[in-house]
Amino acid sequence: MSQVQLVNYYFFILSLFFFINSLGTNSGPTCPWRSCGNVNILYPFWLRNETTSDLHYCGYRGFGLTCLNDEETVLALPGDHRYYVKAIDYPNYTLTLVDFDARHATNQSCPRARHNVTLGELPLKFSVLDLNLSFYFNCTTYPPYVPYIECLGFDANRSYVFVEGNETEGFDWSENCEDKVVVAVMKAEINIGNLISGFVSEMNDGFVLDWGKAKDCSTCENSGGNCGYDDTAKEFLCFCNDGSTRSNSCKDTSTFKAYKLLDVVDGSYTCPEMYTRDSNGVRIPFSIPSSLWDTKDQALISMISATVSFTLALVIGQKSAKGV
Repeated sequence: MSQVQLVNYYFFILSLFFFINSLGTNSGPTCPWRSCGNVNILYPFWLRNETTSDLHYCGYRGFGLTCLNDEETVLALPGDHRYYVKAIDYPNYTLTLVDFDARHATNQSCPRARHNVTLGELPLKFSVLDLNLSFYFNCTTYPPYVPYIECLGFDANRSYVFVEGNETEGFDWSENCEDKVVVAVMKAEINIGNLISGFVSEMNDGFVLDWGKAKDCSTCENSGGNCGYDDTAKEFLCFCNDGSTRSNSCKDTSTFKAYKLLDVVDGSYTCPEMYTRDSNGVRIPFSIPSSLWDTKDQALISMISATVSFTLALVIGQKSAKGV
């Protein structure tokens, strides 16, 4: 075997070693999954009302779901506004919601939208599949000949619905109406020419939200963990595939765990300054972080050296066996 082949063989063995080591970090941990009616509840969502789940849970903050009567799944968005979870599409990161109040309106044939959809700081956004409807309630003055919602009228006051941005021009609806509420519905379900009688079914069909990664969870998820939260300590958690729960990352749950070397291998632990300074700024010729880094560095070199020795012994043994 030539020197080039020997070097290539060595790097292959070393790369294989690090690849096998990385498997322990990249495989995903198993967080509890549940079902409620026809909705499966998986990470990053989690089920409320379990023994400790509201205080210590695996999933995104604000993504806790409630199961009503083992049949209906409910999500509470900011402002404590509740929505039925009609479906969760995990491969496409979308969920379909239906306004809880609309579903429980006294007059089901004519529900009244009572609040806007508020997402706050949650990693949620409206889907391109959505369209907004603007409701104006109890208008005391209104232009003639504009269709209104008869079942939501009160005395001489009238209520109206428009596709947002398509209100009758030249009239200040907000100034002349008691309340304005904007709700999202699915664009595909809209019949613009028949909003007055069609808004009921459109609201009951719901709307779609997309979700993305929570900004405080990227370090944990990039290390192969699942993000969670400890509501008692007010701190984020990282659930790892070895069953442990850490504060930030699962990086050291690999073969290097016993030696604490993974952060040296991946470069996240760079060599600190060799000296430290006292309160007056005078340099002191000893640094604990530098000493710890040096210890890890020497341990890593020793492991690589052992791997090289093993590889060389294997190659020499093969040569001897072939009489080369």
